[in-house]
Amino acid sequence: MSQHDFNIANQSFPATRTDLNNALAALASNSSGDTEPGTTYANQWWYETDTNILKLRNEANNGWVDVITLDASMTATASELNQLDDITRGSILYGNASGATARLAKGGAGTVLTSDGTDISWAAVASGADTVVFPNLASPDNTYTSSATWSKGSLSDDDYVWMYLCGGGGGGMESTYNATGGDGGGVLLLYGKAKYFDGGAYVIGAGGAAGTAGGTSNTVSTFTLTSTYGSVVYTTLTGSFNDSYVNGENYNQMMIIVDPATFTTQSTTLIQARNSTPRFIIGDEPTGWSGAQGTAYHWMNADGNKNAGYNGIFGGGAGGGRNATANYTGYGASLYAGRGGSSGATAESGTVPGGGGGASTSGGSSGAGAAGNMRVYHV
Repeated sequence: MSQHDFNIANQSFPATRTDLNNALAALASNSSGDTEPGTTYANQWWYETDTNILKLRNEANNGWVDVITLDASMTATASELNQLDDITRGSILYGNASGATARLAKGGAGTVLTSDGTDISWAAVASGADTVVFPNLASPDNTYTSSATWSKGSLSDDDYVWMYLCGGGGGGMESTYNATGGDGGGVLLLYGKAKYFDGGAYVIGAGGAAGTAGGTSNTVSTFTLTSTYGSVVYTTLTGSFNDSYVNGENYNQMMIIVDPATFTTQSTTLIQARNSTPRFIIGDEPTGWSGAQGTAYHWMNADGNKNAGYNGIFGGGAGGGRNATANYTGYGASLYAGRGGSSGATAESGTVPGGGGGASTSGGSSGAGAAGNMRVYHV
């Protein structure tokens, strides 16, 4: 330890020389020691040896300011330390293939920092499909309840939007026994750049009528692109969930990414939904896929049923029914569309959008299916 009070007392010459040498040693070693000097001065250096911290006494001479922690095992060369001097804007320091500290100059515009598992470098962003951004379905930017032509308005051509098409619900049956409620309205989600939809015509399904013995089918909502993009017509599901089959299994188009690769037909659906044990399918269904039939919720729309209307997730809920023992049964709910109507002697109509009408008895009054709508989300 080399510390001193830096006060040379009156004493004999040999003692004075020793005192001076000790004071100079303290100055040379920054008053190093594991405890602070007994006498301190403002702006005095002290190297605390047990923590390797170089400290400076503050102006008030009542505390220490930590300046730097020194690592006695540090092996950086002068040239490596000089990398910190006047480093150019955008450059970064990294360990090169030789294990030395080096500078990596900034990349070009639009490039990203990548790694091959060993070294890092700048590279162009890989081309490919844009990331799909999903909306908050509870908060559409616009809701349309009557047919018209859609305009992108202030959106730029390359802004992305979702079109949530919901068809109209079906009307309930009128029968003493085994009367089913109306099917919920089908649904189709379209995703793409605003320019593809701009000027396109949409038609809102009106919903099936009430008061018929056999009930009425749900009605479709459609969106038709302009002739610039092939006049392609996108249509929501008709009938019940089970009217489309691939590989012997019932599942249906639910989401379509609208871009030049899919302007030909609606059959280029990317994501589909299956009735059995609700699941999404990306691309074609695996051969031999099987699952338990039916659950409480259907992805696309809900089937009317004599025992109880099924619930929908994206599509409308089904209307309540009347079972084999002439008892009225409950209606189906929906997470993102309208619920089905209650069954009864005077049944309820479905709720907008897309709820199926409730069933009634012969001579009673069944409920009408609710109209659909189109919701647009800016993402």
